[in-house]
Amino acid sequence: MLSVDQVSVEQPMSPKEQEWAGPEALCPGWLDEEVPDGEVPEDTGDPDSATHGYELLQSALRQEGLPLTVDRTKEPRTGFGPLDMTVCILGSPTAFLPVLLEGGSRCPGAMVLCLSPTWASRVPSETSPGAWSLLLSQGVSFEAGGHSTLEVFVPPRRATYVTGTFSPGTESSWVGELARDLDCPTGGSVPLARWLEDPVATRRVLAARAGLHVPPTLAFVLGTEGALPEDPAPPGVRLVRLEDPQGQESLVREEVCVFLGGTAMKPYSQVAVRPAGWRWRGTGTRSTHGKAEGAAVAAAVVARLSGLQEEESVLLEALVPTTRLPAPPPRSAAPRLPVALRICTVVCRSWGDRPQLCQVACGMGRAEAPVRHGAALPLGLDSSLQQWGLADPGHRQALAERLRGAAEDAMAALLAAEAELSPAQRGGARAHTDILGVDFLLSCVDDTLELVALSANCQRCLETCLLAEAMGRDVGEPAGDLPRLLAEALLHRAQCHLVEGKDILLIGAGGVSKSFVWEAAREYGLRIHLVESDPEHFAAGLVQTFLPYDSREHQRDEEHAERVAELVRARDLRPHACLSYWDDCVVLAALVCQQLGLRGCPPAAVRLAKQKSRTHQHLQRCRRGRPPPAAFAVPCRRLRSHGDVERAAGAVPFPAVAKLEFGAGGVGVRLVESARQCHAHAARLWRDLRADADYPGIGLGWGNAMLLMEYVPGTEHDVDLVLFEGRLLGAWVSDNGPTRLPAFLETAAVLPSCLPADRQAQLVRAALQCCRACGLLDGVFNVELKLGPGGPRLLEINPRMGGFYLRDWIRAVYGPDLLLAAVLVALGLPPVLPARPAPRAQLAGVMCLASEHGPALRHGGLAALQGLQRRGLVRLNPLFEEAGGQYEEPCLSVACAGGSPAEACGRLLGLCQALGIDSPRYPVDHFLSHFK
Repeated sequence: MLSVDQVSVEQPMSPKEQEWAGPEALCPGWLDEEVPDGEVPEDTGDPDSATHGYELLQSALRQEGLPLTVDRTKEPRTGFGPLDMTVCILGSPTAFLPVLLEGGSRCPGAMVLCLSPTWASRVPSETSPGAWSLLLSQGVSFEAGGHSTLEVFVPPRRATYVTGTFSPGTESSWVGELARDLDCPTGGSVPLARWLEDPVATRRVLAARAGLHVPPTLAFVLGTEGALPEDPAPPGVRLVRLEDPQGQESLVREEVCVFLGGTAMKPYSQVAVRPAGWRWRGTGTRSTHGKAEGAAVAAAVVARLSGLQEEESVLLEALVPTTRLPAPPPRSAAPRLPVALRICTVVCRSWGDRPQLCQVACGMGRAEAPVRHGAALPLGLDSSLQQWGLADPGHRQALAERLRGAAEDAMAALLAAEAELSPAQRGGARAHTDILGVDFLLSCVDDTLELVALSANCQRCLETCLLAEAMGRDVGEPAGDLPRLLAEALLHRAQCHLVEGKDILLIGAGGVSKSFVWEAAREYGLRIHLVESDPEHFAAGLVQTFLPYDSREHQRDEEHAERVAELVRARDLRPHACLSYWDDCVVLAALVCQQLGLRGCPPAAVRLAKQKSRTHQHLQRCRRGRPPPAAFAVPCRRLRSHGDVERAAGAVPFPAVAKLEFGAGGVGVRLVESARQCHAHAARLWRDLRADADYPGIGLGWGNAMLLMEYVPGTEHDVDLVLFEGRLLGAWVSDNGPTRLPAFLETAAVLPSCLPADRQAQLVRAALQCCRACGLLDGVFNVELKLGPGGPRLLEINPRMGGFYLRDWIRAVYGPDLLLAAVLVALGLPPVLPARPAPRAQLAGVMCLASEHGPALRHGGLAALQGLQRRGLVRLNPLFEEAGGQYEEPCLSVACAGGSPAEACGRLLGLCQALGIDSPRYPVDHFLSHFK
């Protein structure tokens, strides 16, 4: 935070300076904006109305050095089905061109530009009564390498996501009309654009809900109804509704007098009066006055009221000057002129509907020459702040972080207010803002340098930031993130729409640790048909169809698969995909896929990964590659009798690890120092754990065979992978703390990994090679590895989504949802995932055990944690029902977030000490020591 000692408020110009500068000098950098540059081809009724837009597209492609569009309209494209993705951009060929090109590279053919109303039609929706489907008969599609094609689609292609250039005055034009009331996600609409660009509505929301500073504003609104939020007016922003502008002089004078003399106006000396509303946008109609000229200000307001229409307004607002920093020692005798600095941000709705700042660009100029969008070439934030006079790199970085928070808070507040609007006010039930621009100034508020939010917009900030990226490429700068982030956001929204209403056959419900599946299915609109062995399972009432079938004897999975397929056919179910998130059922799910002709990994590959000794023995035979998969395998032997123990002891060096061959959750794993200890542990396991009923969910349906594996020193890590046709689409590395020996119980973890990027890359490559070598080419997989000085070594492959807390953590830190990714792969769609995932926070977590923490959790600890979770201070993941004993599993994961591993671990340790989770028997500080 910069204090008043480091800043000084720019002094108002003298009357003589004002006369020299002209009336615009009183507005330091934020006059009403001009119309965005994106030109929308007008609907003239002429079939060739797209000619102008097409020529603009060719000109833009030529300037970027890209091939011109190929005309293939004489060869109509066919074969589009219900699982084909179509992101349709309506209107301007230039405003979204970088996004179209990036999307064409990520998902060739999925991005389609529609330049004319004759290229599309609206038909009543088959799935959403009262809504419409948008069908494209023609469009420009984009492919990898910047290639584009003008195509005709026969039959017409159904849009799965729509956005466009909702520019001023387009409510009755073809762009606004085509995008109205659609049954697919729509990124904006004309009504939403008008609402967002109404300064009265947005300033109230930004001040009241986001806690941001806004220019003090008094608004006189004509009409008694509107789409303004119900929040109490925040200080400094007042709304006065007028049914009739006539005869309101006394009310206006009273309100103006109170406003000008109010606390919010105290730091400012100048005000502006201007009409506001869609019709007035870009006209520049305004007058400026000194704060002391109360009568003139009131008269100006009254004069403006006479020309208003319903729901338009007259704004009286403070002119907020850009703060001036103390001047550095002069390098020359030339005077240092005051500058105006406008900060332009673009924020998108990212994974999980979370706002994400995509790009920042700044406009700078002299205070007497207002900086408008498009009036000056943009600069980056850091160089602008440096030029402005903020020399300290630490201060600039701190201000950049504050800007990120302010911009994302602004979008979160506007999205929350937008969600309260009716479908008619939004332009359709599926219309939402996905890309938002927010403008800021830097000013002095209460003796502190603060960001002041000026306004929100739908397109102007996007155009400015895209121009800044293009300018960077002109001088050899690497490509920025803006087109990639926006393309990923739009494609992700389209994929979420594609899975809506899909029938998913789910094999195995799992326990409490999988409870999130049912909530996620409802969130994504999935129709779950559940096959589950427990006829009384709590999930029976949470799914579309419940199919009780006892499949616990997994050695008979081929027979079970036939019976499940018969059940599905008998119910006349036609699932689009089949999968399992439950470790015991992964092989059965693969066999059912084979029976029903659905996409999935070969059952042989899943069997190979499920049986741990076979996994390593198979990899040891894989000698191709540099290094080959054999380099990651660990010597091991299968144990089915005490004679096997004797033979394995001669092949596997001690100390070694003895565990269940088909085990899950770490149950029964133990460090053994000798053959005698291995005999004793095997005898105990074979006595206690014979069948699934002895300990459900840990693989005993496959038998209780064991294996003896060489102990691998090093740190333990999880790698969660998303593969499609063998291609790596996403990978996330997490670190585990030291396990509790001799049982190897997991104690703590962090995400993202604390490892350097090259060490993480070693783990990801090893995991990928092992999965490919085993034949696991399609799906979401969890791979456990050890990392020592010699590189990664494999512990085991879980041919399903990572368990415990991993799905929740990855979603919280990076955004993507592994559950959704698994569904998309099973449907035959490559999930759109971040090409360059950037963590939003650092998570550190610790496991709780019933034997150690049961009393503390029962006597107030769990209630306290749940209260902290409701406040967003901790993340809780229930794992298993409380159960102690020698084969114990963790019952709860408790995690804290921070800006760094040290901060997250510090918060977690303090919490554990306060709640009694930390103890001499359970030293949390030691468990977190790997991450410091």
